[in-house]
Amino acid sequence: MKRRSLLVATGSATLASAGFVRGAYAQAAKEPRRVGLLMTGSPSSSARALQTLREALLERGFVEGRDIVIEARYASGRAQDVPGLAADLAALKPALILAMGPSATDASLAAAPAVPLVALHGDFVVYGLAKEVNRPGGAVTGVSILGNPLNSKRLELLAQLLPKGSAVLNLADSNERADAMQLVEAAARSLGLVSHAAYARTVAEIETAFASARRLRVAGINQLTSPFLHAHRARVIELAASARLPTIYQWSQSAEEGGLMAYGPNYTEVYRQLAGFAARILNGAKPADMAIEQPTRFELVINLKTAKALGLTIPQSLLLRADEVIG
Repeated sequence: MKRRSLLVATGSATLASAGFVRGAYAQAAKEPRRVGLLMTGSPSSSARALQTLREALLERGFVEGRDIVIEARYASGRAQDVPGLAADLAALKPALILAMGPSATDASLAAAPAVPLVALHGDFVVYGLAKEVNRPGGAVTGVSILGNPLNSKRLELLAQLLPKGSAVLNLADSNERADAMQLVEAAARSLGLVSHAAYARTVAEIETAFASARRLRVAGINQLTSPFLHAHRARVIELAASARLPTIYQWSQSAEEGGLMAYGPNYTEVYRQLAGFAARILNGAKPADMAIEQPTRFELVINLKTAKALGLTIPQSLLLRADEVIG
């Protein structure tokens, strides 16, 4: 009886051991998938975006550490670093890459052309990233933030603060397409404004642009859509205050942090949309079949503290349109 009991016990232990090994293999086979995130800003300037993505993915059932690992890389406003960071992410063999802005999108495509790519971009079709909005047909999909139309809309809002016939400076990212400036200059002419262009891809060039704004005696500055300029918004806000120039920005964060006005998509909603794309790809969807989306909420934010510091009175018509008034 003792020998039989021993054999049964040994057999049970062997089966249990085998079951443990199979369980270990199953556990190893279910390792978290890597999600690449390429930001042109710094960790601090991009913290809100990352937190929104994390929360939205968790709501969709993807737990960090168990289901996914987010591998974030930050260019901190240095365009020359973006290709290397994209290559770094590609080497990790991620399940997908989230690319924030044109330069991040181009670099990610070059480094990992077969990896599903979810992008935050101005216009996917115009830039050759998709065949059509409803069926992109390639490895790229995402959210189009309507860069060119909103550049002109911001200029229209800024014009309401300026005397008729004023000169304005349109500040753009050097990496953006030339037609972005052409379209906003056409909008300036239709508004009766004198338009000047300035381009920047380094902080020093941002400072040069503001020096030229003083020399040209412009009455205000329209900051065009740019991940780079948004990443360096603190310096732009500081220079605008020093030059006492009314300036309008793309994202609400700029107005919240001391800029005069901002008009653009709701920041949180956009990153939740991007998380939705990521979740669907992780669940097996293909970017080629996923229609490109646009933001559904846009917001005008006005900082009255900054207006007071500049000696400006904001028209009641603008205040009534504002989604948020600070101060």
